[in-house]
Amino acid sequence: MTSRKAVFIDIDNTIIHGTTVNILVKFSYKNGYIPITIIPKAFFWYFLYKMNYIKDFSGIVQKTSVLLEDILKNIPAKEINKIFKQCFEKEIKPMIYSESVQMLNEFNKKGFEIFFISSTFEPLATLIRDHIGFGSVIATKLEEKDGYYTGKIKGKVCYGVEKLLKIEEVTKERQLNLKDSYAFSDHISDIPMLQKVGHPVVVNPCSQLNKTAKKNKWEIRNFKFNKL
Repeated sequence: MTSRKAVFIDIDNTIIHGTTVNILVKFSYKNGYIPITIIPKAFFWYFLYKMNYIKDFSGIVQKTSVLLEDILKNIPAKEINKIFKQCFEKEIKPMIYSESVQMLNEFNKKGFEIFFISSTFEPLATLIRDHIGFGSVIATKLEEKDGYYTGKIKGKVCYGVEKLLKIEEVTKERQLNLKDSYAFSDHISDIPMLQKVGHPVVVNPCSQLNKTAKKNKWEIRNFKFNKL
């Protein structure tokens, strides 16, 4: 059996306090990139998801990408990436749990391979990875054509069972030992991912995941957010 171990960690409400897609929409409106009519729709979908009326967050990501299409298709991808960078520096970075960074640093020092696995857009996930300083990104890809984002998702949204498929794929490629590996998440949609590893850990779990974690005797961690 291989000795290569990994950490698979969700981003929204696990590494950061909040949801990156919502933060991006709010930032884009505040800076005049999108009209105000988009805001109620985006936050209404997210509210329904958090209340478990919408079970599949991938639908919200797809809807959000369509809402952002008007700005994505008219601005070169490299300029959009600058907007992502601004959003990260001003809004997302201050929301990162210091406990999550400390934990990941400890795993990295112990030789674990770190995978940031999230339904958020890949450019945002990559910025978080780069800030922390190590690891690989598995996230939702934006379709790009002729130097512009089309507003469409490339492939499938990295959510739920899709995360599990990605983990199985990377496990085969890198010969990982999942029995000695960890997975971290806050939401019930990641139960397939949590069940795949030997050490599932729930972070600031939603009520349903909290019940599941207690039933299965999974480790529960609560990261605290102190806004400066």
